[in-house]
This record gives sequence, C-alpha cells and structure tokens, in this order.
Amino acid sequence: MKHCCIACFFLVLVAGGRSWGSVPSGTSSPLRTDFQETLWRYAASAGSNPSFLSGMECGRISYLQAEGSYGSGKLVNYYQSDSRLGGLVSTESYWRLNSRLVLGGAMAYGTEKGKHMSGSAFLHPEETPFDIVEMDDSGAGTKRHEWYMFRGEAGYLLTPRLSWGGKLEYRTENYAKFKDLRHQNSLMNLYLSTGFSYELFSGWQVGLSYGYLRNVETVGFGIYGTTDRQYTSLISFGGFYGRSEVFGESGYTSNTTPLFTQTHEVAFQGQYHRGDLHWFQEVFIRKTSGRFGSGSSTSITYSTHTGSEVGYRAKLTWQQSRLFQAMELGIALKSLENRENSYKESTDELGVSQIVYYGSNEVMSRDQLRAWLAYQLLSGGKESRSDWSAEVRMDYRSRSVTTSQYPFFRKQSLHVTGLWLQGARNWYKGRQVWTASVGLGLQGGWGCMKEDGQYVSVSEDQQRPAERADLLVEEYDYHTAVRLVPYAAVGYEREITPALSGYVRGEVTYARAFTTTMAGKDFVQPGIKVGVKF
Repeated sequence: MKHCCIACFFLVLVAGGRSWGSVPSGTSSPLRTDFQETLWRYAASAGSNPSFLSGMECGRISYLQAEGSYGSGKLVNYYQSDSRLGGLVSTESYWRLNSRLVLGGAMAYGTEKGKHMSGSAFLHPEETPFDIVEMDDSGAGTKRHEWYMFRGEAGYLLTPRLSWGGKLEYRTENYAKFKDLRHQNSLMNLYLSTGFSYELFSGWQVGLSYGYLRNVETVGFGIYGTTDRQYTSLISFGGFYGRSEVFGESGYTSNTTPLFTQTHEVAFQGQYHRGDLHWFQEVFIRKTSGRFGSGSSTSITYSTHTGSEVGYRAKLTWQQSRLFQAMELGIALKSLENRENSYKESTDELGVSQIVYYGSNEVMSRDQLRAWLAYQLLSGGKESRSDWSAEVRMDYRSRSVTTSQYPFFRKQSLHVTGLWLQGARNWYKGRQVWTASVGLGLQGGWGCMKEDGQYVSVSEDQQRPAERADLLVEEYDYHTAVRLVPYAAVGYEREITPALSGYVRGEVTYARAFTTTMAGKDFVQPGIKVGVKF
C-alpha cells in the first residue's frame, strides 16, 4: 500500500504540472479529444525513431487513470493464474511546447495477485532462453506481481530540415511466490534510443536511429523453515525438455542468479507526406547477447545466449474532410540460440572459488516469425474526436524450437493466427459524451507439439532427459485452441472545466475455446477505469 501511495503521488504531481483552469492556445477541449485516436493519426508511431515526434500533430493531450480488473477461468497458459486480481494507476501525455519541440511522457504503477500458480519462475518465460518450472503442481500457490514504469521522450526541430529526438524508458518489476518452493524475482528493463531525421526535399524525410535495451532479471529460490521434503525443478531448455534439479544442491536454483540480456538496435526510416497523406516505413536490425550468471570469475555462468531480429514496419494515414483512415503492417523474424557451459568448480587454499570452463554445448535454437496487418477508420474532422470508429486487426505468429540434450533432441513447431474486429460509437450531449464499444476476436493454431529423436543410436538403459508432458500439452493447447473472444464496453465522460473532463468506463472480455483438452474452456475478465483528461 505504501508503494501504491507513493506512486500515485508522483503520478498526480507529474500530470498536474499543467494548469487545469483554462484551455491552452491551439488545444481542443479534452471532451473532444481521444488519446488512442491521436496516436492512430500519428504515422511515425509505428517506428522507433523519436526525432519524428517533432512532426506530431497535437497540442496538449494528457490523462490520469486508475483501473482494476478481475480474471477467472481455466483457459490460461501454464504460467498464468485462473483467478487473478489486478490494478493499475497510470498517466500519459504529449505536449507541443512550441513549433519546434514536442514532449511525451508516461508513468505507471501496477500490481496483480494470482492464485493456484506454479508454472514458470520467470516473469516473461516465452521471451527467456530457458525456463525453470517445478516438476509437479503440488506446490502451486499465490504469486504477486508488481511493476513501475517511467518513459520520457522528445522530438526537436534543429533546423527547418533536420530533427533530433531522444527517448528513455525504465521499468522495474517484482515477482514472488508464497508457497514452497518459493521464488523471488527482481527485473530491471532500461531502453534508450536516439535518432535524427532529415527532409531531403519537399515531402520526403529519411531517418536513422539507434536503440539500446538492457534487461536483468534476478531470480532466487528458497523454502520457509526446515523440511525434509525434496523440491525438484525442471530446467527446461525448450518444449519442457531438459534436466531435473533438486533444490539445495548445486545448479540453477542453488543461488540468486541474474539473467542478463542486452540488445543493440539500428533502424532506418523513410516518410512521404503530401497534404493530409502520410506514409511511414522502417527497417530495423537487432543483435542480442546475454548470460545466466553474474559474469564474475568467482561465480558460475551457467549459459550464454545470442540472437538477432530483423523486421519491417509501415503505416499509411489519410485524412479526408470527414473521414480518417490508417493502415499498418509489419513483419519480424527473430532467432535465439542458448549454449550451456561445461565447467569445474574448485576452492583454492585461501577459500576463493575458482571456475574453469571447458566449452559449451548448444541446448536450444528458436526461430520466431510475426506478421500483422491493421486498419482503422474514424469519422470526424482532423482536430476532433470521432463520432464513430472501426478497427480490423490480423496477426500471424510462428515458433520453431529445437532442444538438445545430447544424444537426444526435441523439436516443436507452432503457428497461431488471429483476427480482431472492433467498433465504437460516441454520442455527444452538450458537456457530456456516452460511448459504447463492441469487439470480436477469433484465434486458432496448428503445428507439431513434439518430435523426439536421437542424434546417434543409444542403449535402452540410457537415461532420458527430464520433461513435463502435462505442461507441454497445456501450452500447446492454449495456443492452438480455436476460440472466440467477444468484448463489450460502455463509458461516460463529462466536462468539469473547459480544460478538464472526468470519465468512467466499464468493460468485459470473455474467451471461449471450442477445441481443447484443457481443464476449462473459458475465461472472463471484467474491468473498470476511472480517470481525468486534461
């Protein structure tokens, strides 16, 4: 509660830095603006170069919001809870300070508590190079997740043709399980980027940007009090296939160990604009490297990982007299390789640990592909909130994993497609607005859950790798099950002063699977949002 109060105080302090008493020159009344629609109208929002922010068409737009939600149902992934309660306090703002400078920023504090959780010891296991899960669900219990986020960015027009921009985003997360085998995580995510853009000639801009991402997740394990029970974990290198490890012995769960990852990104942009038509494009390249271990000479580095990603993103926006259209598409290919080190640990006569490494073996290779296409349609003028809006979004994701525990291997392939339709209508009644939204999602997938084999022939008494076949089925079923996801929301907003409005919004999402062997086939999540716009 103390952390929540501190976070709320700073959110209000930052968000309240502007006057709420009058409408600044060139700024619409908050009642006639919409934060999401402003981003839809900004073509360069599809990219990573903050220098294009100097061309964003906005005056001042901000919100401060508190929200809560409760989710219940068995249609969840192996690391998620079937009964979870969450809350979030956030503020976000874009402000054109003058004709040359645009500032943007956001802050947030969130918390979530989930019951009946075992699954992964990591916060975001689908992104990590390996996973740690308990060998059975007898230790399932309550987990709590808490996070803070801060973001600041600026775009500045240095000359009539040259712009510079910078962005910083900092996020920290805490994650803990309150039943043996317990784990406690601390994650720090820091992203820095800078870039330039230049207008070659009328209507044509090019840009170049660089980004650096540093991610450190520290995870430690423990038990409460003394017990004679053994707690065994699976070190899953992919497909819930790997090696079992007893807590208290040497290995991945024996100490508090950091999982360190850093990524360098270079991106090239191009933008064409003519009148109210904007076409933005970006090509990006990312290189990733990291390790599980502190990297010091006196402690063990269990594994190292390297990866790369290339992608293309584009966004086209077109404003007509009373109609705005936006189309966004992208594709990204990502690969990651994890190598486990072979080592020997010894202690010298002074009691100092010495680690000698003999080499490494590839234990996981993962390739991922994602492609998406989105279309938005808004009615209304260039400077006003829409009367109605519609959105169509399509998504395709694939993942191919090869896990090696020589002389054995496991391969898995997964393909998931999704379609999302949503529409919203606003009714303006003097100093108030009523809003209704409906949506429908459809998702399904296919693939090969597992293909086990051997690199060479082995004897029948050769020990096989450890696995959790139940989690393998659960994760595969969760991704591939054909499901419908209806959504509905209603909202009310009222002008308090010409520069301040308050709103409340209630919403509910329901997911229903039709082809699954999971324990349950549905999940429902109602939520409420209360906030102010200024």
